Amino acid sequence: MNTTGLRILEITDINDDLLLPWLDLYEVSFPPEEKVLVSMHLNAIKKKANGQATDIHFLACVDPSGRLAACICYDINREHAVLHVQYLAVLQEMQCMGIGSICYDEICKRAREEGLSSIILELEIPEHAKSTNESSLAMRRICFYRRHGAYLLKGIDYIQNVGSHQPPMPMHIMVHPFCPMDANDAFHLAKGIFGNAISQTGSLTLE
Repeated sequence: MNTTGLRILEITDINDDLLLPWLDLYEVSFPPEEKVLVSMHLNAIKKKANGQATDIHFLACVDPSGRLAACICYDINREHAVLHVQYLAVLQEMQCMGIGSICYDEICKRAREEGLSSIILELEIPEHAKSTNESSLAMRRICFYRRHGAYLLKGIDYIQNVGSHQPPMPMHIMVHPFCPMDANDAFHLAKGIFGNAISQTGSLTLE
């Protein structure tokens, strides 16, 4: 596939034809424990259509024919000047073609244009995976973000909680800084975003 014809479009209305394939890709790409209810996405998009929820974004990466290739959801925390990547997934048959890199480069570009200090991400812990394949995929995701400039924040415990419909789940935190930042800075940044869900358990490092 030639990725030069890819476009990244924003979904701002629940009547957008891209929304249903976006939601389908979201449903099949993430474990249940990591997914908020679909109604939360729909409610946010409805608010965007009314000029509200301006700091949450739903992006669709489409090929030249208009077919969805990847979905992205991120929000901006203005208080801490951070872009929080909630979800990024590439259609299975389009993986390993550089589409994930194109999507993440777009996220980085938007963060810089907003004058933000960093990007923050939550990723699965490979050692907690239910199978060897899932563990390998989790490690590949960490390596992917490392290649693009993000660092794993070690010396912490973080428990992700997407809602009462799913049990809380331990996750890794990665930080992609756009300005000088040490591990203590990264921890305080994550603390500002995730509150009591994150705690220090040892010496803080960025790896």
